[in-house]
This record gives sequence, C-alpha cells and structure tokens, in this order.
Amino acid sequence: MFQYHPNVLANECRDMNDIRAEIDNIDHLVIQLLAIRFDYVKAASQFKKNAIDVQAKERFNSMLEQRKLWADELGLDGDIIKELYANLVKYFIDEELKRLQHKEK
Repeated sequence: MFQYHPNVLANECRDMNDIRAEIDNIDHLVIQLLAIRFDYVKAASQFKKNAIDVQAKERFNSMLEQRKLWADELGLDGDIIKELYANLVKYFIDEELKRLQHKEK
C-alpha cells in the first residue's frame, strides 16, 4: 500500500501553518498521481476502437462501486468519493473521446 511520509504527523502539528503545509503537500501529490493516472488513460486509448469502448459503461460502474467500497473501508463517505471519481473519470472519458475523434480524422 502507498504510504505518505509527512514532514509533520497530524497529531504533532504545532499550528495551522503546519497543517496547511501538509494539506498542500498531500493535494499536490494527489494531483501528481491523477496526472499519472491520466497517462494510463491516454495509453488505453490506443486499444479502444470507438466511443463505446471509451465509455465502457460496465467498467465505469464497477470501478465506481469499488472506489466507494475502498472509501468506506477507510472511514470516508463512499458516496462522496464515488461522485468525485465519477466526475474525474467523466473528464478523462471526454478527453479520450477527443483523442479518438482526432485519430479518426
């Protein structure tokens, strides 16, 4: 499992500056990981032949349910995380569809 190595543990923060710095570091890392995830989405587009392949509704739905379960297991609101991923993946699908349209021209 991925481990984040904070500069200051949450229960050792001395003030709001420590907390904000760690949150900023975490958010930056999350965004970096999303960019890497998007690289894989772009790589997957080479194996997809049409919009149905890109949208992959069954995979989309099962992926969302899995993310919900993971969130629930970690004490987060699974429905919120599911919605977050739905928005994220819809963005990635839209980008993939643009790539597919460009490839077809």
